[in-house]
Amino acid sequence: MKKIKNFKVNLRVREISRVIKKLVNAPDMPVELEEAVQRGCHYCSKLLKVSVIYDAFAKGALAFSYEKDAPAKWVAQSLFFITIGTSLQEEYKKNQEAFGTHTEKIISAVAVDALEQGKNFIQRLISSEAEDENCELSRSVEIPPELYASAAQHVPIDKIGVEILDGKLYPQYSYCGVFYWIPSKKKSSKK
Repeated sequence: MKKIKNFKVNLRVREISRVIKKLVNAPDMPVELEEAVQRGCHYCSKLLKVSVIYDAFAKGALAFSYEKDAPAKWVAQSLFFITIGTSLQEEYKKNQEAFGTHTEKIISAVAVDALEQGKNFIQRLISSEAEDENCELSRSVEIPPELYASAAQHVPIDKIGVEILDGKLYPQYSYCGVFYWIPSKKKSSKK
């Protein structure tokens, strides 16, 4: 089991701006909104406390099975939980107009991007472990809510501040997923 707490993620301001543009349903973003998004990203990046806990398991070692999107020939899987913590939501509750009328949308887009960046980071880490075993990783596959409790029996989610309440992960911006390890294709050597 590996745990990484409070690692820094680089928010993608352009991506967040695109999401905000869709959310406000505007063909062009007003300058004030663009500035609010930039201020929001800068401010929120200081509040984010991205943490992850993960472990690798051989095929069949977990007490539950979720192979809906599993590749055909996988040999192991890395189960992980990731969260951005609660500080972003707590700060939003204190000042709901911090970045203008679209503060809620900005906070939500920042949170989703931070979670996505965290997943990308953990994928790179696990991918290097898989390469050491001559394997490649599948894309991240989300574990459905009905399997959260079973998954939590294999990794101690309380170490990163995640709980399962009423079948949902808490804090709100948390994610449970799995990467499947696929044996690398052997390269033929030409002499």
